Amino acid sequence: MKYLTFILFLMVFSCSSSDDIALIPKNDFTKIHGEVLVLEAYYQNKYRSAGIYKDSLKQSVTDLIKKKGYTFEQYEKTYDYYAVRQKDFQEINSELIESFSNKKL
Repeated sequence: MKYLTFILFLMVFSCSSSDDIALIPKNDFTKIHGEVLVLEAYYQNKYRSAGIYKDSLKQSVTDLIKKKGYTFEQYEKTYDYYAVRQKDFQEINSELIESFSNKKL
């Protein structure tokens, strides 16, 4: 019985801690996600193999997000939130495509 109580206690606190992480506002997330996509494209182009650049990319993304005032965990949670809300995620991606199309290189 004590074992079961302990497991339930852990489950409640592990679930509530992830729920306490605030989502990044949609406008900020869109901008950050666009920059993350650019970083990912850069690393893919330079190193070709994800195994080579995986850790460096994660650190670069973490630094970028931190610079914007958020955490990597917030970015992940916000990404997951929009990933299951396809209409919203499609709007974000459409906005990014339009933004990238309008930029002069």
